[in-house]
Amino acid sequence: MDGRGNRQQVENLLSARYQVVHPDNIELPSDGFDLAIGDGPGLVRWHDALYEAKSAQQPVFLPVMLMLPRADLRSRAGRLRSIVDEFVISPVDRSEFLERVELLLSARHQAQTRHEELVRIVNYDRVTGLPNRLLFHERVRSELERARGEGVSVHVVVIHTPFTSVLETFGHRGLDRAAVACTERFGHLLEEGMELARLDTEDWGVLVVDDTLPMDRVMPLCSHLGQMERRPIRIAGESVHLRARIGIASYPEDGSDAESVINAAMMAAAQAGEGEPAFYSENRREAMLHHLRTEAALHDALAEDQFELWLQPKLSLTDNRIAGAEALIRWRLPSGELVPPGRFIPVAESSGFIRRITPWVLATAFRIAAELRDGREGRFVLAVNITPADLADTDFVNQMRALCAEHGLPPEAIEIELTETMLCETGTDTIGRLQTLREAGFRVAIDDFGTGYSSLGYLQQLPVDTLKIDKQFVDGVPGEAGSDTVIRAIIHLAHDFGLKTVAEGIENEDQLAYLRDAGVALGQGFHIARPMPTGEFAGWLEQWNS
Repeated sequence: MDGRGNRQQVENLLSARYQVVHPDNIELPSDGFDLAIGDGPGLVRWHDALYEAKSAQQPVFLPVMLMLPRADLRSRAGRLRSIVDEFVISPVDRSEFLERVELLLSARHQAQTRHEELVRIVNYDRVTGLPNRLLFHERVRSELERARGEGVSVHVVVIHTPFTSVLETFGHRGLDRAAVACTERFGHLLEEGMELARLDTEDWGVLVVDDTLPMDRVMPLCSHLGQMERRPIRIAGESVHLRARIGIASYPEDGSDAESVINAAMMAAAQAGEGEPAFYSENRREAMLHHLRTEAALHDALAEDQFELWLQPKLSLTDNRIAGAEALIRWRLPSGELVPPGRFIPVAESSGFIRRITPWVLATAFRIAAELRDGREGRFVLAVNITPADLADTDFVNQMRALCAEHGLPPEAIEIELTETMLCETGTDTIGRLQTLREAGFRVAIDDFGTGYSSLGYLQQLPVDTLKIDKQFVDGVPGEAGSDTVIRAIIHLAHDFGLKTVAEGIENEDQLAYLRDAGVALGQGFHIARPMPTGEFAGWLEQWNS
C-alpha cells in the first residue's frame, strides 16, 4: 500500500495479532502469506503476481483485500475485480476492519483444512493409515528416478494376505481388524530404509531404498514375513492364522517404471507358494501364457455372443425412487459358468481388446435404456463404463450421437463413467471430446473417487457431473472413528463444485440412513440390489415400484 499513513495505521492494527510483512520491489514474500492487503496503486503493481499466487493455491482460497477511498471505488475497483475478494473503504473503521480480516483468514483456514483432509483421503488407506497404492506408486517412481542417475537397483516386495475367510466369518469389521493387525506385524519387521504401504484390500507393498546390497536385506524380511501364520491374530475373541504370499520384483530387471515393477511384484505374489517368496522373472512365462489364453478366449466370447450386460440399480436417497442403473459386463461360458470380471477385464484393457467390446456394450446399453424409458421410467439414467482408449477415438462422439438417434433416446438418459485414475491420465484432446459429449447432453461421472490419482486439482476444469464415493469410504460408516469426517469431506467437495454424489457399496440399512442424512443424492450396493441380468431387471423394478 502506497500511502505511508494508511500503511502505518493498518500495520499498527494488525501487528498485535499477526505477522505483517511487506513485499520487496521484486517479488512477493518467498515463504508465503495468508492475506494480501493493499490500496489501488499497490494492487495494480502486484496484480499479475497475486493472480499467479491465487491460481497456484487453488482450490485453497488465498484472499486479497483492497483499501481505497470511497471516491475511487467506482473507477478503480472494477479493474482489480479478478483478484480482489474484499473491499474496505478508507479511512478504516478499526473494529470493522479487524472483523473482515478475521473472516477472510478463517475462510482460508477452513479451505486449507478441507484440502489437507481430502489429500489425506486420496493418499492414505482409511483403515490402517498407511500410504495407499497411489502414494506408494509415487514413492517408487521417485526412487527409480534416483536409481537411474546413480546406477543402483530398487526392489519392491508385495505381500498378499487372503482375507476371504475372515470377511465371510467376521464381516467387514473383522476384515479391518485383520488389516490393522497385519500392518502392525509387518511394521515391526521393517528396517531403516524400508517403506510400507497398503496397495489394496489384501496386498501390502514394501519399498527397499537402501543402496548397499538391498537384496541382502530383502531376503531376511521375506523369510520373517513367510512365518506370520505361526503367530495368530485375535478377532472377536478368536485366534486367526493368516498366511502370506510374497512376490519380489526389481528395477531394472523386471520393469522400467513404477507401475510395471509394482505389477510385476503383485503377479509374483499371486504365483508364489504360501510362505515362500517368488521372483517375478521365474514365473513370467506362466503369467504371460495365461494372459494370451484369456485374450484368445475373449475373441471367441465376442464372436459367440457370450457377453451379457447386467444392471445394478441406483436409488434416489431423497424419494426412494430407482433413478437409474449401472451397466456391468459379464462373461458366461458355454458351460453356464460366469467368469469373474477381475479375471478378464484387466486382460481386455491391457491388450486393447476392450475397444472391441465397447461398441457391443454401448449398443446394448442404449437399447436397454430406450426400453426402460418406454416402460414408464421416463427419468431413468443408465451409466456405462468407458476407457480413455474409447475417448481417444475421434469418431466416438458421433457414434454416441448416432446411437441416441437410432434408439430415439435423449443424451441425458446416458451417463459415462471413467475411473479417477483414467480421467486424470487423459490428454487435452480427450478432455475436449468429453466436454463435447457433455455439451451434447450426456452426463459424466468419476468412478472410484479417492482410489486413483488425486483429481482435486482437476475438478474445476474437468467436464464432470457426478462424483461416485468409493465403497472403501462407505464401509466405515456409521460409527467408525474418523469415517464420518472422510465421507462428509467428500460430499462437501462435491457440493462445492456443484457435483451430484453417488455412494457405492451400500451393504446395510445403517449405511443407507447415514448417507441419506449426509446429503448423498444416489446410492447403489447389495443392500439395495445386487447386479442382475437385464431380463430380470424390469420385473424387479416393477416389484420395487409396487
